[in-house]
Amino acid sequence: MWAHAERFGMPSPPKKIIATGGASANHCILSAIASIFGCDVYTVQRPDSASLGAALRAAHGWLCNKKGGFLPISDMYMHKLEKTSLSCKLSVSAGDQELVSKYATLMNKRIEIENQLVQKLGRC
Repeated sequence: MWAHAERFGMPSPPKKIIATGGASANHCILSAIASIFGCDVYTVQRPDSASLGAALRAAHGWLCNKKGGFLPISDMYMHKLEKTSLSCKLSVSAGDQELVSKYATLMNKRIEIENQLVQKLGRC
């Protein structure tokens, strides 16, 4: 999860994660995310809000295109959260930093192996 999140531009480590979708109602999954990323995990009002996240990403892309460059996604909702279904609550506090450090070591090794395989075998 961490390696793929870094590849699509998520800051490392993130300040917080907002979990959406059906799995956001599963405390075990939220705890694993908090442990892996080492940050607090929040959930939105509705556990079935994955489509909301997709719509927000689309709106963010449209806004960046309209403005002619990248804008932080927070520009879309700053000072407006309480009036939307984006308001969040803390579900799980950040994981143990020692575990996060161990996971980071494993993640870096995994990326190294993956890159070697891509060089050897090519991309599908």
